[in-house]
Amino acid sequence: MSLRPVLALASALLAAGPAGAQVDPPDPAPDAPGGGISPALRSTLDALGASVGVPDGFGYSWSPRAPVRGQRASMGLSNYQFGLTLPVHSSDDDLVFADVSARVLDIRTDALLPTDRVRFPRALWDVQAGGGYVGQFDADWSWGATLNVGSASDRPFNTLGEMTLSALAFVRRADSDRNGNGWLFYVVSTSNGQLGRNIPVPGAAYEFHTDRLTAVVGFPFISVDYRPTRAWQFEFNYGALTDVLARASYYPADQVRLFSAFEWTNQAWFRAGRAGQHRQLFYYEKRIEAGFGWRVHQNVDFSLTPGFAFDRLFVESRGLGFRGRNRTDLAPARFLALQFELKY
Repeated sequence: MSLRPVLALASALLAAGPAGAQVDPPDPAPDAPGGGISPALRSTLDALGASVGVPDGFGYSWSPRAPVRGQRASMGLSNYQFGLTLPVHSSDDDLVFADVSARVLDIRTDALLPTDRVRFPRALWDVQAGGGYVGQFDADWSWGATLNVGSASDRPFNTLGEMTLSALAFVRRADSDRNGNGWLFYVVSTSNGQLGRNIPVPGAAYEFHTDRLTAVVGFPFISVDYRPTRAWQFEFNYGALTDVLARASYYPADQVRLFSAFEWTNQAWFRAGRAGQHRQLFYYEKRIEAGFGWRVHQNVDFSLTPGFAFDRLFVESRGLGFRGRNRTDLAPARFLALQFELKY
C-alpha cells in the first residue's frame, strides 16, 4: 500500500528529500506547482502500509491463462489500477492532501475455490480514499498523520465486513547538522494486509542521505536508493512480510531508463460470504522483469515492463503464512505491464 502525493513543500517541511547536489536525472523544481513529497517519506509510508497503495496515474498488467494445480481448469489475470493525489491546503508550515485509488483484478477462469467448492471470484476490487496532514513544529521537528478508508472484496461495500481502514501518525526529528538525516517515530494500524490487523504497531526508523545514497531503515521495512553515477541506480525495498523489490536501472539519457528487477508482492481482499470474518483472500506472486521507462513530459512518466511471474497462489488465511483455506496455485506465466505515472 503506498502514498504518491503532492507538493514539494513537504520535502522542505520534513527536510527528508535528497540533497540538491544529487546525481539523479533532473526532477521538477521544488517550487513547481503540484510538487512531490520526499522519496524517503514516501518509501516509509509505502512500507508501513498506511496509505492507498497505487501510484498516481493509470496502470495495466496482463498475463495469459495458465493451468491451475489440482484442477482441470486454467486462469488468466488482468490488473487495472488508478490513483490520484490532490493538494487541499498548503502554507509555509503545513499541508493537507487527499487521495483516491482503485484496483481491479479481473480473473478469467473456470476454476473453483477448492475448500468451499464454489466458483472462483471473477473480479476482486480494492477502492480506497483518504488523505493526510504534514506540519512543522519548529526547525527540527515535524509531524503528520494519514487516514484511508475503503473496501477490498469481490463485492465491494457489500457489508462492513468488507471495509478497510488504515492510519498512521508520525513525528520526525531532523539532525541538527542539516544534512537531511533524521529519526522517524510512528504508530501504524491497518485492517487489510499481513501486519497488525487493527493492532497499533509502534516503530522507529532512521533516514540517511548523501549525494549518492538515500536510505530509510526501520521496523518493519528498509528502503535503499543508491546512485553510484548519474547513469546507474540501484534500489532495494523491503516491507513486512512479503513486499520485496530489488531493481537496477540504467539511464542512457535523463529522460530514458532501462531496468531489470525482482519483485515479491501480495494483495489482500475480504471475500463476501467467506468462512470466518477475519480471513483474507491473499494473492502472492514473484516476478522477474525487464523493461524501459520514458519521461514523456515533465509530469508524466511511462513504463513498459514484460516479465515472468512464478510462485503464484491464492490462499484464504489470517495473513501470517501460505497455509489456509481455498489455496489455489497457478502455473508460472509471462506478463506485460504498462504504467502512466504522474510525477508532481
